[in-house]
Amino acid sequence: MHSPGKVWGAQLGGTVAIALAIYLFFRFQGIEAVAAPDSFWARYGVYALLAAGVPALSYLRKFKRSLNAYAASARPSGTPSADLHMELVRRMSIGGALCELPMALGVLQLLIGGEMRLFVGGAFITLAMRLSYRPFTR
Repeated sequence: MHSPGKVWGAQLGGTVAIALAIYLFFRFQGIEAVAAPDSFWARYGVYALLAAGVPALSYLRKFKRSLNAYAASARPSGTPSADLHMELVRRMSIGGALCELPMALGVLQLLIGGEMRLFVGGAFITLAMRLSYRPFTR
């Protein structure tokens, strides 16, 4: 049984590695940093990235409830309940997948001719939300 901290660390490291690999791949493909001012992504890209972060932020409440129950079960005996452990890891995995949506949207817009700065912004939004899903109570 893996500790939630190790699972979270692996998820965070995987997100950073994937973002770096995508950035380097598209950078060597010659993608422009800024798209034409009249393109769809120049006008609405930031709004789309922020909207892609809404599902992860709304799921955060369920994750926090699960985290609080896990921490409360670990206090008296020092060993948390196995059921609560599995629920916490499951919710962390679902929340982590939802956190990836802004970066995935950034990749999609790169594939259809968007700009690199929106992908980088999506990657940073993803990392910031991923930090919200840390399995520590304080």
